Amino acid sequence: MPEFLLKFDLGTFQELDEFALLARQDYNYGGVNDWFGAFRGGLYGSYARIHGVATHYYEIHTWVSNPRSPAETEYHLASTFFNMDSAIECVTFALNALGYCAAPKSFKDVSVPAAIRNISPYDILGKVDANPPVPALGGYSMLFPSVQKYWRNNAKLLSTIFEQHDVSKHRGTIYVGGMARTNPPPGFYESLGIADDASQRARFWPMKEIILKHEPKTPLAKRISQPRENHELFETLVPQFKDFISETGLLALRDARQNIKLRKRRTSIRMKRKLFRRARIVKKLICFHFFSPPADFSPGFSSSSYSR
Repeated sequence: MPEFLLKFDLGTFQELDEFALLARQDYNYGGVNDWFGAFRGGLYGSYARIHGVATHYYEIHTWVSNPRSPAETEYHLASTFFNMDSAIECVTFALNALGYCAAPKSFKDVSVPAAIRNISPYDILGKVDANPPVPALGGYSMLFPSVQKYWRNNAKLLSTIFEQHDVSKHRGTIYVGGMARTNPPPGFYESLGIADDASQRARFWPMKEIILKHEPKTPLAKRISQPRENHELFETLVPQFKDFISETGLLALRDARQNIKLRKRRTSIRMKRKLFRRARIVKKLICFHFFSPPADFSPGFSSSSYSR
């Protein structure tokens, strides 16, 4: 697999979608307040955000035919954090809707605008450091206990994503520096007519390592410089997020199957055919958007992007 190409495993989310579709049938929980539409909206929203993570992560590290700039790096960096944060929010929205169908009093009502606005990952995590502490919604310990435990075990990762996104969205830049790549594909500079001049070639270097801003919400006057060994790298965090998403899908599916009791688990031949057709379509979409390399991955290179 080419360097810096993320491969998300979303197969368990597809299976969760099929489980939710079965739960939606009238012989199970039905479609009260269109909870299934809310579930699928959140799930498909997470697919789009995950695609955004993979795209911006690749673009910030790949060789392209135009000079790079700190502003472009900041754009891809901030966009990646937006998509990671939003993916987590969308997954939360989907899980809330699925939980609502089985235990409506233990989750937020998907038909009430004020309730929808307040759906948050902290419904799963709780806010133990708040004053006073805010407990998690009771439905998660009942229906999604493995997801809740896993998210709490990864609270530092989530907190970093939330903070970096908040600062890039509301305050200013989060790019502070790092290390550039100096290993272009063969013939890269020659194809652009760039002479053997380091000062000119450096303008095209993409990023190799990006240092994350330490405690980004701390006022500048109170910020303390960190030694190199304490630096947190973007290239460490994003693969951790990829693994976090994959594990969340696995645990959510396991929890749903174990704790959301379906009155009827068998499907009619007609429904099986419908599920099979849906599975094929979703699989194609997922493979196209998340598993297939970008079009520029080829032995040669196009006018805009390069394969390494």
